[in-house]
Formats: sequence, C-alpha cells, structure tokens
Amino acid sequence: MQTNIDFCEYADDHLPEVLKAQVLSFLRITWPDGFTGPNRFRDWTSHPDLRPHHLLYAAGSQLVSHLEIITTTVSVDEEQYVVQSPTAVLTFPAFRGEGWAGRLVAAAVARIDAGQADVGVLTCGPHLVEFYSRAGWELAPGATIVAGEDGSTWVSDDVLLTRSVGPRSAAFKASLREHPLRAADEW
Repeated sequence: MQTNIDFCEYADDHLPEVLKAQVLSFLRITWPDGFTGPNRFRDWTSHPDLRPHHLLYAAGSQLVSHLEIITTTVSVDEEQYVVQSPTAVLTFPAFRGEGWAGRLVAAAVARIDAGQADVGVLTCGPHLVEFYSRAGWELAPGATIVAGEDGSTWVSDDVLLTRSVGPRSAAFKASLREHPLRAADEW
C-alpha cells in the first residue's frame, strides 16, 4: 500500500495522464458549468492558452490535492496587466483537513512572487477569503469582475483577491477601486 504523499510540479504538457484524468473528473463534478456545450467533452484542465502549471500532492498515481497557476492578461480602466492566478484548487475528501491545499497555495505564492507577472490575482467564493488570506492574499473590497468577450459579458459572483508581485501592482490596485477588472473568461 502506498503511504508516501509527494509534492510534484508539472508543465501542462507533462502532467501524467493518470493524474490529469483525476483532476478532470474532480473539476467536472465541482464546476460542471465548465463542461457544457462545446466543452462537454473537453480534455484540458485550464485552457492551454493560459499556460497552466500544475502543483500537486500525490501518493503514487493517486491524486491527493491539486492547484494550477495560470498566466493571462486582464484589463482595468483599459490598461492591460499580466496576471498569474492559482486556480483548480482541490483536495479529495479523504485528505481534507490535513493542510494539503494550504501547502499548495503557499508553493503557488512563492512561484508567483518569483515570476514575471504585474500582479497576482485570485477569484473565489466569499467563504474562501480567510483560507487564501492566510497565505498573504488581500481582498480587493468591492472589486467587480466582468468576464467574457465584448457583447456577451457577465459579472462574476466571485470576490477578487490580489497579491503585489511587480512594480505595476500598486497602479492595478488603485485603478481597481474605481474600475472593474475585465477578463476574457473566468478561470
């Protein structure tokens, strides 16, 4: 019986199929809206254009906990910003309450802080703000997230958290107080 739980990192195209299948299964159950219409049979965790980088804990081929860091461009007041964001954070029920996701978020923070993004951003439900705040993410109170392409946008129900990582972070945060964050899609 496998008892060692190991930390692993993978570029998207190197994520082992056995682990990818488990991530996709979990995502299909937890976020079913992402697997409807033309995405009903999608075989990617986050769109490849977002350059997903996977951080995870696994016991051999059994996934314990997973997180992706994606890189994309958003705009605030028509100014473009390169952002990195943790997404697809999950821990299988048998391993919850043991700190696996918290350790992945800490590893993601270190990677994002060392990266080339203008700012770190994170969207989540209000009930998760305290969890992410423990890792240094700051709530952007009252921030509005507008997602979608022009002509078919929607306002997200999620809250926005940020992390200062580059010299443009302060301008991003200041502008966010007056203007919505615009993203091509929610991630």
